[in-house]
Amino acid sequence: MPLSLTQMFSSRALLLLLVSYLLLRENVTSAPTCVKRDGDIQKSLRRLFTLATFISQITNRQVVNLFAEFDKQYAQGKRYNDRIPDSCPTDFLDTPENKNQVLESKPEVLLKLLCNFLYSWTDPLNHLVKEMSAMPGNPNAIVSEARAIQKRIGQLMVGVKTILSEIGEENDEINVVWSGLASLKSSNEDVRCFAFYNLIRCLLRDSRRVNTFLEVLKYQIIEDKC
Repeated sequence: MPLSLTQMFSSRALLLLLVSYLLLRENVTSAPTCVKRDGDIQKSLRRLFTLATFISQITNRQVVNLFAEFDKQYAQGKRYNDRIPDSCPTDFLDTPENKNQVLESKPEVLLKLLCNFLYSWTDPLNHLVKEMSAMPGNPNAIVSEARAIQKRIGQLMVGVKTILSEIGEENDEINVVWSGLASLKSSNEDVRCFAFYNLIRCLLRDSRRVNTFLEVLKYQIIEDKC
């Protein structure tokens, strides 16, 4: 059977690639977002964006698999998709509502938003893995996929912070307080299952947003369209 992209590119291999790209920046000087950069900086940024976009695409596929597996095991016949969704971990962020607004965002602002977007998932994903392990049935495949997604998001955070540094910007991580843990731990099975369903649905939405942000940023920064 042909290997999947996830199998072909293990977490360790991707991390080694990312570290190699991080080392490139030791020999270049940061430059403002829209100022013409020398060839080494442009080459470093192009490689970082190529890797970040690739990791993001793999992450999105993993989230699709995660959602499908949870739906198959725990949500069949429950019409969760017809219910009013709970809030998502990133709803408090000031996020562009459509692609036009994303395109109109300043690159440095969008990069910082992307960094906070990824950081906002740290606590929810930790709880997803922990609480999912205690679910009845056979949650092992779901837990394994969620752990793989955690690693990918960690890699993306490192990459986005490095790109910020390359263009002379820094990001202060926000203090996130996630309020969804109580529902994940509810003694009511339906409440608990819907909380997991909603959280994974939020993750699917946000993984697509991350893909869009990265594609727009790659165009803005690499092509100097900002």
